[in-house]
Amino acid sequence: MARLLFLLLSACFAVEALVRVPMHKTTYDRSAYKVNSIAEYLKQKYIKGHKFDSNLAYNEGLSDYSNAQYYGTVQIGTPAQTFQLLFDTGSSNLWVPCKGCKASDIACDFHQQFDCKKSKTCTETNAPFEIQYGSGSMKGFGSDQTWCTDKTQGLACATQEPGIAFVAAKFDGILGMGWDRISVNNIPQPMDQIFANKALCPEAVFAFWLNRDVNNNVAGGEMTLCGTDPAHYKGSIAWEPLVSEDYWRIKLGGVTIDGTSYTNGPVDSIVDTGTSLLTGPTDAIKKIQKKIGAISLGNGEYEMDCKRIPDLPPITFSLGGQDFVLQGIDYILQVAQNGQTTCISGFMGLDIPAPAGPLWILGDVFIGKFYSVFDNGNMRIGFAQAANAPSS
Repeated sequence: MARLLFLLLSACFAVEALVRVPMHKTTYDRSAYKVNSIAEYLKQKYIKGHKFDSNLAYNEGLSDYSNAQYYGTVQIGTPAQTFQLLFDTGSSNLWVPCKGCKASDIACDFHQQFDCKKSKTCTETNAPFEIQYGSGSMKGFGSDQTWCTDKTQGLACATQEPGIAFVAAKFDGILGMGWDRISVNNIPQPMDQIFANKALCPEAVFAFWLNRDVNNNVAGGEMTLCGTDPAHYKGSIAWEPLVSEDYWRIKLGGVTIDGTSYTNGPVDSIVDTGTSLLTGPTDAIKKIQKKIGAISLGNGEYEMDCKRIPDLPPITFSLGGQDFVLQGIDYILQVAQNGQTTCISGFMGLDIPAPAGPLWILGDVFIGKFYSVFDNGNMRIGFAQAANAPSS
């Protein structure tokens, strides 16, 4: 039901086929930061058939989305209706809240709602649609005819929002940028619709530059569609081919600290812009937490004295034949609550069983340091030193 980014693509003629989408950023919310809930959400995302643990004190499957720092403006429908959407490479569906959302659903009241009746290209199909997020779910469905591609793009029209954690989210909905294979109800993936029009989008590529400046008055960064922006990275792009066409899954050559490896050779990893943390097998992550001196709080969460950040060891990730280094300032999250700043490790243990795992998930902790390129046409992901990041 969306023209969403297709509307933005109408500007391609004026910008040499490169579309720039400014990114907004928000700080981490300590009250919404609950590692157990984040872990359950990620298990649901990556383990087929996983059932949410209803015994958790906070059944907030969107806790991780609430802590996602970067989102952007997207227009949907004809005439356009404007929304703030989280760009999520770990899912493949587009959804926003819609008129008709349940009166008891507080989350809907705090976000922009799409009105199908005000879009001349919208047709309500009323086909059932549901995505589970922890103990809650998003339900509904519709479709909207895109004028750039003459194709119908599926849009999940949320009439029930997923959990109270979404109330405080700065964005209205989610734009899944993963592959069709993981799309709920086999709905065509939005990016495929864009990339199908070679006249408007000659390169089937999108890329993220996330501004890590701690000054909240500075723009959050930029996502580009249909190409990359050399102004946002330095040096060459190191490419790694996809392992499969389900998630943006690649081989991680290794993770090392002071010459010690924390992986047993190359391992699968998923690059996920919808995940705030950097996760790996629990045993490996525990060793990393011990190495950096993080203190366990007993719930999967690790803290440390913020004064120690400058003295923390660099952590090296090998990708595409190159080393990408995170410094302490990159992998320690400074989370504010009640005027106080707490420093939390950006690493989280997560055991994904076979056949999906074991795997590492490279979320915003990693992506925020490097210019990240998702090449749909050549089935690969590339990384380069971000132009705003200090050289490692």
